[in-house]
Amino acid sequence: MELLDAIKSRRSVRAYKPDQVPEEVLTELLDIVRWAPSATNTQPWEFFVLTGKVLTDLNHATVAKIREDMKPNPDIDLFEKPPKGHYAKRQQKFFKQILGIIEPEEGKDKMQNWFEMSVGNYGAPARIVIVADKSAPGWFAFDIGIVTQTIALAAQEYGLGTCILGDAAAYPDEVRRIANIPESKQIIIGIAIGYPDWDHPLNSLRTGREPVEELVTWCGVAEE
Repeated sequence: MELLDAIKSRRSVRAYKPDQVPEEVLTELLDIVRWAPSATNTQPWEFFVLTGKVLTDLNHATVAKIREDMKPNPDIDLFEKPPKGHYAKRQQKFFKQILGIIEPEEGKDKMQNWFEMSVGNYGAPARIVIVADKSAPGWFAFDIGIVTQTIALAAQEYGLGTCILGDAAAYPDEVRRIANIPESKQIIIGIAIGYPDWDHPLNSLRTGREPVEELVTWCGVAEE
């Protein structure tokens, strides 16, 4: 897949086939994405690949946290402030789109159902948990963002879909306990990964983007 096509066609996949992703495929993918850039080549990322019983146990544990209405306690302060202004409007538009697709389960409203699907990895057979050591330099969050996007783009070359999951870092103590991740590691983000079920209604969701004219300010351009 050409790079520009991959950038424009990538989307968050929220329904997956049950087929397991071969270990050698995920190894090859991560071998490629380790070439992502990082500030002064610090390479602050490490990857934990969760599958099978470990992933199932984590899904159950985090869904239980949601049902108990437990407040998230992420390692880094990325989720505390809700969006405001036009950011909030974009988020509300997204909520309206996805809740219009979701069929509520008995005893749950649509939002609750969606939260549970998200923390439950959307049924993907694997999750990549990206961590950074607590000694990582202060700009590491930017580098983690770069390598996360690199995974999402490169995965398409293998016919894989991904969904970047902030909720995967909402309950880091559970992630460390179940996946046996050392206390010295900060849980930053998770990525659901697997073979997309393109026939599922959730994968019909298409989100828009603001026009470039609304996003770019030109500075220093000579007036004609």
